[in-house]
Amino acid sequence: QHIIYNIKAGLDVNTNILKGSEEIVYDNNSPDTLKKVYFHLYWNAFQPNSSMDIRSRELGKTMLTSRRGDQVPDWDGRVKDRIQKLNPNEIGYQKVSSITINGKAQTLIEHETILEVQLTQLLLPKGSIRMNVQFEAQVPQQVRRSGRDNAEGVRYSMSQWYPKMVEYDYQGWNTNPYIAREFHGVWGNYDVTLQLDQNYMVAATGVLQNPTATANAAGIKSWNFKGNNIHDFVWAADNHYKHLSKEARKGLTLHVYYK
Repeated sequence: QHIIYNIKAGLDVNTNILKGSEEIVYDNNSPDTLKKVYFHLYWNAFQPNSSMDIRSRELGKTMLTSRRGDQVPDWDGRVKDRIQKLNPNEIGYQKVSSITINGKAQTLIEHETILEVQLTQLLLPKGSIRMNVQFEAQVPQQVRRSGRDNAEGVRYSMSQWYPKMVEYDYQGWNTNPYIAREFHGVWGNYDVTLQLDQNYMVAATGVLQNPTATANAAGIKSWNFKGNNIHDFVWAADNHYKHLSKEARKGLTLHVYYK
């Protein structure tokens, strides 16, 4: 399969609310006719009593013998019971308000971290569809690899931050709920514009297209990145980042962001 994402998103650094839209072109290179498509809503896992929360707490009841011979809980050391303790303003969520194709609203059915989209038109083999996605998310207090205010003091570590299409391969749709591992994805091209407070520096997948951009009258700056033939787009932002870069060879510049 192949996908083209054009994502525009704005992050309010005071409320930790992210609002955005996606214009998606999805190519069905399989021999199958598709009646549905699916999206990942990863951050819905970071809510009390989610599948990830319950799994982690149940594993905590199982004791293993460590190398030193003592008994330790069999849970993800990053998660433990932390999700259960999140306050409403610390949880994560991703809400898709609408998905349209040719102006027609599609039927959406949410299964915690998986969004089922019942198509109003069949997607034939070698066919293509254009979708417009409207979404809102709350950046969770970082528990695993994404979120805000992590242990190293980075304000935003933005992986798994947008509604991401599920991969369809020879086994069909890979609609595994987000409980532990989650990296199977559709390869494609990304054009992403991020808007946030001008005091924040952004590091992201792909190549920055507007390095000389300035903030608007409201103090909001737009960052535009493009990346081709990749299977995900992540970014980080902090108001104390420093940036080093070096051209290692022609066509290859290395960037380092640090606090």
